Amino acid sequence: MTIKITPLKTSLFFTAFALFSLLTSCDNEEDRWTDVKGETVKEIVTNLDAKRIISFKVTNPGESQALYSAVDNVKKTITVYLPSYYEYQYLETAITLPEKTTISPAATELLPVFSKTPVTYTTKATDGTTAVYTVKIVIQQPSIILKELSTETETITIQAGSSVTVKGENFIPSYEVTKLFIVDKQGNKKFQLKQYNDGIDIASFYVMYSFPSIENGLQADTDYWLLMESYNISKTMKYPFRVTN
Repeated sequence: MTIKITPLKTSLFFTAFALFSLLTSCDNEEDRWTDVKGETVKEIVTNLDAKRIISFKVTNPGESQALYSAVDNVKKTITVYLPSYYEYQYLETAITLPEKTTISPAATELLPVFSKTPVTYTTKATDGTTAVYTVKIVIQQPSIILKELSTETETITIQAGSSVTVKGENFIPSYEVTKLFIVDKQGNKKFQLKQYNDGIDIASFYVMYSFPSIENGLQADTDYWLLMESYNISKTMKYPFRVTN
């Protein structure tokens, strides 16, 4: 068997030649490369609506505890979530608008909580365009629970001029907003009862009321019901009572 040995110089020559060819090939590849410019991309930036309301807050509780409202600039609504324990009849507001945009009525005007008609705000941008926002006030108040005086099988009789204690749950402890009325079968208010004790007992929720005399328009042997109104909601007892002298 014959073994052929290639001299070292020859191997080095061919290695150097191969490396040179590779580098030359790369140079040629770069020369042949054509830089193709991509498609032009246009970025469109739209301006925010100048008629929008940026923020709307109720400041009655103080600036540090202000109630921020939900502003929907698409549906044009302002939703105010108001806890019932504040007992507000009117709200003080602070409204943030884009620069030079105006609003009517002004933020300094009081906002009624129990308006009989929808309350709206109109914004006006510098270009003269306007938007109308409708205010929705959602009062967060639990339902009143009244403990019945009568039962399904027994109608109690209350002596005129005496006092009656009403028990239940979720009374707002304020005579300004928690009131008790005597109503007839049709729900008509016949008499507003006068509070007898100094204040509503918050722990057990009971109130004492002075009951009226027959001379106040009530009739004996007639069914009446007790109706409690407390800020935003009302509750009528299910079972009636009667009055006697």
